[in-house]
Amino acid sequence: MILLAALVLTSALALADDHNVDYDKSVDFSKLIKFVIRPGKIDSSRQELNNAIVLERITDAVRAALLSKGLMEDAAQPDVIVEFTASGVDYNVGPGGIANPINASRGDRGGSRGALGPDGTGERGPVDFSIGTLVVDVKTAQPSSLIWRGVYHDNEKNSAKLGQKFPDDAKKLLAEFPGRKK
Repeated sequence: MILLAALVLTSALALADDHNVDYDKSVDFSKLIKFVIRPGKIDSSRQELNNAIVLERITDAVRAALLSKGLMEDAAQPDVIVEFTASGVDYNVGPGGIANPINASRGDRGGSRGALGPDGTGERGPVDFSIGTLVVDVKTAQPSSLIWRGVYHDNEKNSAKLGQKFPDDAKKLLAEFPGRKK
């Protein structure tokens, strides 16, 4: 019964990617010509997700998406500043099919005893799935004001897979950016 609950939970989560885009409809995006990308941030203790390679891939994906919208990269005098943050949390499915977050750096959920693994022991057990969030913000340079935000929630089998998928997630978000026409 527990195995069936875990299978149903992880199957449902694997299909549950979603995203949301919101922007200031009063802004004339056709007048925004130049952008700069600030260094991104990854909030995860998992080294397969929180590393320079993943940051570079997400940055490259954001850059490519904005260039395809007709914007130009210009760090000296940008019209907009792009920032992004990615995060990921690993989970295992414990007794009764309850998903338990895993803290990779300590091997626990933040308590002193350690996370219970799927078998109820003090071992944290395997990662059953990981949930990641990518947030991309576009702000005007002067004055600084948020004009566009995209949020992508991604469910994968582990943090390494999140790191591989985040660049595609960034492209999907920015496909909805109301940029300049080429």
